[in-house]
Amino acid sequence: FIIGYIGQLVLWLLTTLYMIIPNYGVVCVLFAFIVRLLTGPLTKKSFLSNQKMQAIQPKMKKIQDKFKDKPTQLNQEIIQLYKKEGVNPLGGCLPILVQMPLLIALFQVFRKTIEFRGASFLPVWITDLSQPDVIIHFEFLNNIPGISYFFGHGIALLPIIMGIIMFLNMKMTTTTISGSQASTMYIMNGFFILLFNTFPSGLNLYYTVYNFLNFIQQ
Repeated sequence: FIIGYIGQLVLWLLTTLYMIIPNYGVVCVLFAFIVRLLTGPLTKKSFLSNQKMQAIQPKMKKIQDKFKDKPTQLNQEIIQLYKKEGVNPLGGCLPILVQMPLLIALFQVFRKTIEFRGASFLPVWITDLSQPDVIIHFEFLNNIPGISYFFGHGIALLPIIMGIIMFLNMKMTTTTISGSQASTMYIMNGFFILLFNTFPSGLNLYYTVYNFLNFIQQ
C-alpha cells in the first residue's frame, strides 16, 4: 500500500523532470542528486554513529570478557554502556531503512511503467532503461543452476560499476565496525551485484549515481 503511493510520487517527479529534460537517463541521474540531497544529513548521522560504535569497542571487549559466562548480565552491561556513551547500535541502519521502500518503488516504476520502455540514456549504452544494460552474453551460463537466474540473460555493466563503488564505500565504513560485521557487509555487496544484474538499467543508473555521491560525501 505504502510502496504504491511512493511509486506514484516517484513516477510523477520523474515524468515532471522529463518535461524539462527530455532524456529519462539524465532524469535518473538528477533524481539521484535530489534523493542524495535529502538523505545526506541522515547518512552523516549514520556514519558518526558507526564511529562512536568503533570508539567504544575496547570497553565492549572488556565487558564481553568479564561476563562471557553470564549472558543476561552481559546484555544489561552492554545496554548500560550504550546509554552512558550515547550510542545507538541501530543508528548506522537508518539510510538503508529509508532507501529500501524507495528502491522497491523504483523497481516497480521501471519494470511496469510504459514511459521507460525503449527509453534510452546514450545511443551505444543503456538503450532501454526498463531492461538490464547487458554488454556481454555467455551461452553456457544458461546451463548452470542458480547462476542462470542472475546471468542467463547476460552480464550488465552498471551492477559491476555499482559494486565497485559500494566496495569502496564499505572500505571506509568497515574501519569503524567489527570484523564479523565487515564480512557480512562484503557478502551482501556480492549478493547485490548478482541481484542488480537482473534489474532495469534505469534503477541501476540511479543507484550507481546515488552510491557514488554517498562515497564523495563520506
